[in-house]
Amino acid sequence: MPTITESGSFQVPNNVTSELGYDPSRSWNVGQTPESFTMLGDFQDSFKLQEFTLLDISQIANSNLQEINLSRFGVVKSQNLDSLVKAIPDLKEFPIPDVKPIYDLLLQNLSTSFNSNKTIGNLLKESPHLSKLNFEYLDLTSYNIDSIPGLSTTPIASFDKWQGVYIDQVPGLSDVPFSQFPNPTNPVGMEVGIVDVAFATDEQKRNLTVSGSNKEGFAVPCEQDCAHIELSGSPAIKGKAWISGKYQLVKGGKGILGSVNGGKEPTGRNLFGDAFKVAVWDVSEVDGKVSQSLFFRVCMRNNFVDLGCTPYFIGPVPFMTYREKEAIFLGTIDSKKNEISTPTGLKSSGFTFNNEGRGQEAEGRRKNCINRKNELLNSDTDETRSLNLLPSKPSAYCPLTSAFPPEADNLSNLIPVSKEDCKNIHLSGTNLDVLSSALSEDNYNFVGQRVCDSSGNCGRALGAMRLMSNRPDVRKIIANKSGGRKFLEKLDAGETVTSLERTFLSIGGSTD
Repeated sequence: MPTITESGSFQVPNNVTSELGYDPSRSWNVGQTPESFTMLGDFQDSFKLQEFTLLDISQIANSNLQEINLSRFGVVKSQNLDSLVKAIPDLKEFPIPDVKPIYDLLLQNLSTSFNSNKTIGNLLKESPHLSKLNFEYLDLTSYNIDSIPGLSTTPIASFDKWQGVYIDQVPGLSDVPFSQFPNPTNPVGMEVGIVDVAFATDEQKRNLTVSGSNKEGFAVPCEQDCAHIELSGSPAIKGKAWISGKYQLVKGGKGILGSVNGGKEPTGRNLFGDAFKVAVWDVSEVDGKVSQSLFFRVCMRNNFVDLGCTPYFIGPVPFMTYREKEAIFLGTIDSKKNEISTPTGLKSSGFTFNNEGRGQEAEGRRKNCINRKNELLNSDTDETRSLNLLPSKPSAYCPLTSAFPPEADNLSNLIPVSKEDCKNIHLSGTNLDVLSSALSEDNYNFVGQRVCDSSGNCGRALGAMRLMSNRPDVRKIIANKSGGRKFLEKLDAGETVTSLERTFLSIGGSTD
């Protein structure tokens, strides 16, 4: 994932650390990636990462556990002999020398000799005080994961204090796609709109919105400094505003931790569940362009204490960038609202993305990509005839390099694995093939309702990528198929399309 663009910290009182059994305090600096400042406990109810074993992770990430030393698994240094044996009961049956880290831990801490022929279980039964010996002070770099039998096949949740382990302290976990987590990321709802117009903070009093929080609902009004994107599309969203979280805050969080950060978080939407929040961020009227960012929260709970979750205030982590007239995923639309959002005091008037230093370069790449695609669409070749609404090899006509750092491409890990070539990269760095796969739930024959933007341009979202039917390139592809023109006429008239007719949207070659 991309790196965070603002520094911050979070500190809990000592009594909270005592109650939890681990210290959830942390700090983060500009340039860090989320896996270095988020803990397993933050996602215990959303992603349920604690259900993984190291073996599960290595099989998904295609890593070799034999090459990983024990110090890289952050769970181990939080264990003592008692908690380790409770997590892996079979260890009791092993002779002490057969588990080298335990043998060395005893040698390091005992001034007198012990009977090494005993099993670990017998030793702890006869000398229960040894159960409190902790692995924190043992140098774990000289052992591999298999030096503790059963470690790699034991669920992380079996170990003590697993909630306080950082994501990057679990070998291979940061390489696992979100779609392959025990509780995978899935879109919440299926509403798709169009970014009609981008407005800066000069805008005031926006009552019809689609942004807010889990606590206040996702229709929180804005009184002043209402930078936003105005949406077009279905009646549920037409004319509504997604307010920028950079300029407006709303109430968030739950439980005792709900008061952290003043109980506030950027206004936005939970498009993919509770693990993180998506906020419209930078808004440029000049460029007709907006960016989105992700925000994370801290959750604290163990078997005895539940302190709730902070507001989503850890961010921003860059996500997507949109231009006016582009489709945008919105998820479930509701009308529940509570109080008015709070201005942050920042202003966006006159802001342009080109000041960021990469805008012109990125725009040049985008134009080259479009020109290449148009060349292919205007030529009569086998390659052209094989193009469809979701081409099997999109990189063939659009070898677009991300305008953002290479790590931005990993945003595709958010969504289920695509059946496609996975090389269709959005200007923001997000993999559109994978994103479209998630948004469609593998429904490549999708046909949406007829919608119009503020300029009177009307069309229907088609296929996995929700490409609009009024786009010239889309119409050309469909029209070149047998019966394609009649299919377009039905789309334009807003008529119902049969399942057989939807085969015009199927993946693969031409149906001519």
